[in-house]
Amino acid sequence: MNGSRAPLAILALALIALAVWPAFVTRMNLDSSSTSVASAAAVDAIFTPAPVTRDYLVRDGLVSFYERAVRRTPSDQIMARMLAGQYLMRFRERGDVGDLKRARIAASRSLMLQPRHNDGAETELGSVALSLHDFRAAQRYYEDVTRMAPWNHDSWANLASADMELGEYAAARQVLAKSQGPYVDAARETSLARYDELTGDLRRAQSHLTVGMQQIDSVIDNPAEARAWYHFRAGELAFENGDARGAERDLHDALAIYPDDAKAYNTLARIYCATHRWREALAAADKAAELMPLPETLGYEFDAQRELGDKPGAAETQDLIFAIQRIGNANGINDRAIAVYESEHGLRLGDAVLIARRDLASRDDLYAEDTLAWALAMDGRFGEARPHAARAVAVGTRDSRVLFHAGWISFRLGDQAKARLLLQSALAVNPEFHPYYADWARAALRRLVMSR
Repeated sequence: MNGSRAPLAILALALIALAVWPAFVTRMNLDSSSTSVASAAAVDAIFTPAPVTRDYLVRDGLVSFYERAVRRTPSDQIMARMLAGQYLMRFRERGDVGDLKRARIAASRSLMLQPRHNDGAETELGSVALSLHDFRAAQRYYEDVTRMAPWNHDSWANLASADMELGEYAAARQVLAKSQGPYVDAARETSLARYDELTGDLRRAQSHLTVGMQQIDSVIDNPAEARAWYHFRAGELAFENGDARGAERDLHDALAIYPDDAKAYNTLARIYCATHRWREALAAADKAAELMPLPETLGYEFDAQRELGDKPGAAETQDLIFAIQRIGNANGINDRAIAVYESEHGLRLGDAVLIARRDLASRDDLYAEDTLAWALAMDGRFGEARPHAARAVAVGTRDSRVLFHAGWISFRLGDQAKARLLLQSALAVNPEFHPYYADWARAALRRLVMSR
């Protein structure tokens, strides 16, 4: 597409979207009452979303348009910043780390052209750093933006997100308290949802996310991928809260908005694996891997292939996971997923521990502690695993996998009271949280009952 026509193409897509709006609204209204218990409770009336603009279809044209604009006017900091934003959007849609590096160059150019009061460029640089797992750098950029534009509620929400990635939950809570404004802000609601999720209030997390999702869905020119992300997160939260059917609906809503949403397919694969729907799991994982071959996705594909008796296919998938570890793990972005895969499958356990320690050094959040705890446990080092598991559950998480890991470690160390509490909690939140570990938890609880 001719880059100079890209903005006109977006307008054309918006007009097309208006034409199909009634069908989309009908679909959303039919499902709005059942996506999740928290969502239904939070909605006082049927919400009508705006039509979806399929901007992803012209992403390359938009990138080319702004690349040419930057070449034509190299002293224009706004064009450089907008180019950075387009690179970031393309990364979110396709997962090419090269786009993150291009975004960093463009945003840095904007900041060089206007070093002061350029909160837009610093925000883009913060987003790049966050995506590259340079969490301290992201935190510094977002702190700068809050100083420059304290009235910008998005900047406070971004800072809180960086704090949470680093495991600084008390700081995140303080930042979110400062972000309160007179109007609903989707970014703030998203960060509040994440904070509530991490600290164990899943229903309130769902309610906050629903408010943010409705705001995002109400604006016609919001990017399709960004809108789909909220439905994907709704699906994650629903499944975490034990509602697999509601999660599926939310994830299919995400795909209706953005059909190439690898994250939605990945989470569908996780749900299908957990519920032993292996053929559906394989189909969803295959689709997600075609879009973004991430280790987590390939892990679900491996499990499905193995359960379906495809040993050659499973071996090929496992080789691909190890190849990503060797050559496709820029900035350690996939460290956590690789450590989880190796731990869960009893492979290269010493390597899994080393990778998990590296991830912990990058961001000491509850999931880093949990990943290291489980890697140590699967390597038979339960005593070393115990303090990391304790720190993982200390903030109140209701994530069944994390609760199970801590419970199993306690079980193997003979702490029956703690094991019983944690394993029961894991199953109470979601009795089908994992294709294998849920059964392990039930078996351990039976043994604990028998040993009384």
